[in-house]
Amino acid sequence: MIGSATSSARDFCDRGDVPSWERRAAVLLREAGAEVRLIGAATPLNLRSELRALCDAYGRGEERAPRFCYAPRPVPPGLGDALLGLADAVEQRGPLGELYAARARELYVETRLCALVGREELWPLARRRYGRRDGFDRQADELCARWLRDASLEEEAAAVVPSDDEADPRSLLCRMRAAVGARRLAFRVARSSHLSALAATGDGIIWVARKRALSERAVQRTVVHEIEGHALPRQRAARARLAIFACGTARGSDDQEGRALVCEARAGLLDRARRTELGLRHVAGRAVEERASFPETVARLADFGVPFPDCLCIAARAQRGGGLGREVIYLPAFLRVADAWRRDPCLDAVLGAGRVAVEAAGALRRWVS
Repeated sequence: MIGSATSSARDFCDRGDVPSWERRAAVLLREAGAEVRLIGAATPLNLRSELRALCDAYGRGEERAPRFCYAPRPVPPGLGDALLGLADAVEQRGPLGELYAARARELYVETRLCALVGREELWPLARRRYGRRDGFDRQADELCARWLRDASLEEEAAAVVPSDDEADPRSLLCRMRAAVGARRLAFRVARSSHLSALAATGDGIIWVARKRALSERAVQRTVVHEIEGHALPRQRAARARLAIFACGTARGSDDQEGRALVCEARAGLLDRARRTELGLRHVAGRAVEERASFPETVARLADFGVPFPDCLCIAARAQRGGGLGREVIYLPAFLRVADAWRRDPCLDAVLGAGRVAVEAAGALRRWVS
């Protein structure tokens, strides 16, 4: 499959609206997207048990790094080279070719990151994937500082709702299933023991974390985030004429997270506790960017008066994989998407049609009805 996709990627004879090369490029991008599961690869197999061990250690005054274990996630031999070959083949084919080329190169970086999970070599490459992007990074730092001046996780402390109780209609599992049914989405909802987040959306499935105690507001917010921010765009992308909506543009997954946060804000769910959580995750991400150790990251979070169990969870999320630091994308993406919506409200039809970065939306507008 890899060889056939790249060997024919140089056949550029456009017929109709969709270039002839797009279908061949789509084959490779879809294959790569199925193989390259960076967040899954970077999530430790022993996340929950090691967090409990860290809580015990810190409770005894023993500050130490986590002892995370990762499952090897090798990608098929030749996939990285095939992606680079595709990028070289299509990048001169106008705006659409540039989008496919940029996504192919981003996937190439992610293939290498998957191979480096748990190793020191991951950190510099992760900075290439999640490095500072534009002026919204500086604005995000300022927003984070404002949000954390009044930091509080008290609203989240009212954790009375189970995350995965089949028999409790208030649970996140039941509420998510109800939302999927109400929107007639082609997704099933299942439980997972390996999530660092409360929920995650994949191809045809929404995972809900097991055995978490949540506030009713956290349940409501998580449903909005996953359904409006991730599941609906995935379903729309599956019906699109261009594969780039489903495969994602470069930075498209980042800005989709920003759009999901804007959905939360519009639903009135971006309250003080949620802003505090996002601000602390941003602080942890910036700490990883500066190559702070795990104990140093925990100490920075503790300076805001956050309980150690929360500090440990947030630090572990930012430091996963050996320093992925993906948390730095959320607040800049939130500001970037909100700004794009203010300037052009119709742009949301494009951003909500798949994993589309703000910079790519203009070139893809004509493909969204």
